[in-house]
Amino acid sequence: MEVVRATRGPVLQTLAIIGRVASPAEVRFAAREPSAVTQTPVAPGDHVEAGQLLIHMDDVEALAMVAQAEAALAQAKAQTKQVRTVTSKTAAATLDEATAQLEEAQRRADRDGALFSGGTLTAAEVDQSRTALTVARSRARSAELAAAATSRRGAQWQAAVAAETFAEAGLLIARSRADRLSVRAPAAGVVTARPVEVGDVVQPGTSLVTLVLDGPKALVIEPDEKNLASLALGQPARASAEAFAGQSFDAEVAYIAPSVDTARGTIEVRLTVPQPPSYLRTDMTVSVDIIVAETQDGLTLPATAVMELASPSPWVMVVQAQRVRRQPVTVGLRGSDVVEIADGLSESDAVVAQPTPTLEDGARVRVGPR
Repeated sequence: MEVVRATRGPVLQTLAIIGRVASPAEVRFAAREPSAVTQTPVAPGDHVEAGQLLIHMDDVEALAMVAQAEAALAQAKAQTKQVRTVTSKTAAATLDEATAQLEEAQRRADRDGALFSGGTLTAAEVDQSRTALTVARSRARSAELAAAATSRRGAQWQAAVAAETFAEAGLLIARSRADRLSVRAPAAGVVTARPVEVGDVVQPGTSLVTLVLDGPKALVIEPDEKNLASLALGQPARASAEAFAGQSFDAEVAYIAPSVDTARGTIEVRLTVPQPPSYLRTDMTVSVDIIVAETQDGLTLPATAVMELASPSPWVMVVQAQRVRRQPVTVGLRGSDVVEIADGLSESDAVVAQPTPTLEDGARVRVGPR
């Protein structure tokens, strides 16, 4: 019977999960205006750059509305300029003139009143100067109101500014509608679907084109929630694609979902691939081995030497004086081929390399080195 002895060495405990290659981001464009498709310059499989035209729709009416809005804004700006440079200055000059006339009429009325008191003028002449003063006051008040209306806080000025603001908003709306009739790539990527053709009439919500953006490759796995305690951000991993099983590449845990899928009892985990191989494609099936724990100097045995390894009470068969004795052990890290023995054995103990279920505790054995 072959025996082995526990030895000191490294142990890597890994979590092996099947996953897939995820795309960095997928953007789906839908029509936002009823129109007809006029250009489809890209096809599925094409690589596009940021800002490149993907779909164009009939925009004749929209561009006409833009031109109309531009004209309305130009007119509103001209009106504002008219109030600022002409009307307000004219009103200010008229106010100055009316104020001067009022002052002159006041002096004349005061003088005529004094002369009437001295008996030099008649009552009719005094009434005439007083009437002139009343008229001058009315003109000055009208000029004052006109100047106030055309000042920066006046109603006429404010109305002109409001009209200009309204026209600017109308132009923005018109341009926005025209822009919605052209679909452009927000970033570089690959076109994966384009279900419309030139001449198709689309309604709001109609699917136009799907774009998968360029970016770092990511792997998505969904381990059972019982493995959550052993997972952590930054853990290294090795992965391989089923289509290229003989080749592997490095990955790293970058995201662990904050919640568990209650229907399946799994949790989503994403891994980044620092140097993705050229053959990696979106939605490829991959095998991922995450290193969840490791030690460089553990007391180890081959996994085949430990019985009931998955149970709460694993044990080994220790050979003493040509007889075997069942020895409970505490298992630490579990690698693919070896396990760490945390307690229950020493390096001097000889252990049956591959015990069988029929080997009884206390049985006599003949030992041969492995």
